[in-house]
Amino acid sequence: NQFIVVNQIFWVIFTSLAQFIARRAVGSSAIAAACQTESRADAAGSPLRIDDAAASSTCRLRSMSRHVILPSMQKSSPHQPIASKENSAVKRLRSLSDTKNRKKENSFLIEGVKMVEEALRDKAGVTLVLATPSLMSHHGKGILKLSESRSVEILWISERLMDAISESKTPQPVMAVVKMTEHSENELMAHSSKLIVIAHQLQDPGNLGAIIRTAEAAGASGLAITPNTVDPYNAKSVRASMGSILRLPVVPVGHVPAFIKICRQQGFQTAATTLTGERTHFDIDLTKPTVLVLGQEGSGLTQDILSEVDLHVRIPMAKTIESLNVAVAASVLLYEAMRQRFYMRP
Repeated sequence: NQFIVVNQIFWVIFTSLAQFIARRAVGSSAIAAACQTESRADAAGSPLRIDDAAASSTCRLRSMSRHVILPSMQKSSPHQPIASKENSAVKRLRSLSDTKNRKKENSFLIEGVKMVEEALRDKAGVTLVLATPSLMSHHGKGILKLSESRSVEILWISERLMDAISESKTPQPVMAVVKMTEHSENELMAHSSKLIVIAHQLQDPGNLGAIIRTAEAAGASGLAITPNTVDPYNAKSVRASMGSILRLPVVPVGHVPAFIKICRQQGFQTAATTLTGERTHFDIDLTKPTVLVLGQEGSGLTQDILSEVDLHVRIPMAKTIESLNVAVAASVLLYEAMRQRFYMRP
């Protein structure tokens, strides 16, 4: 009798299980058919029947769940870093080496433990941190804590991929994607320091980055860059700025003579650097609201700009020297302005 009872119980369980599997198989087939029906209906522009629509909604839910699950399946870790160049996130990061893609994404890359940590601490618009496992042994704990507190995702990648993404010869174990901050010409003119630098058609990203860094150090309002000037978010420029690009306003201006004219109307004196200037930088009053105009390496400033400024200024040099590097010239002028404003003895 006990054997018969056990046999009956087993048979009931087996039958129920078989029915459940059969229903799932039929349901999956119906949903698959509904997906095909929905695709055909979309293509033909015809409505779905009620029973097809019900199955179709299930189809869409399953499709949505796949899109939700996939990103979490691609999560990386220090123990399982991404190693493929075909990874979609890696492709996007590599594309940021191009100026057009940086503008399209409105984002750029920064590199190094110090710069990334500062950007996270200052809430400078970091949207993603990119790290190799070696970050754990490079004082990276601060970055990990700040990323967590700022809810910024960390994408762990292999050393080989970091070499492919970074443009430096010896890549550091961490980079970050940062959103560009938009600034305006009015913001430059309204700043309390009343000291603006115009970089006209500079071609060397190292020079531009150094000027950005010096302008911040000297307390300038910001930097205006003209058309055909190297991209300030170029990797070399960002690296040369040592993080100042994250803080100093950098504003593209379309027509330089027009911008200079507006500055003059707002009470700024405008001074252009030339080799034949009638006055030295020691001879002008840089405590006034001032715009300093720096020309392209080699060719300098064009006549339409020189005719618009108030002062042509030269930096005195030994006769054996023809000119100074534009970043050095910017430093000389900016620090003379700083000396006159804050360190002049009464």
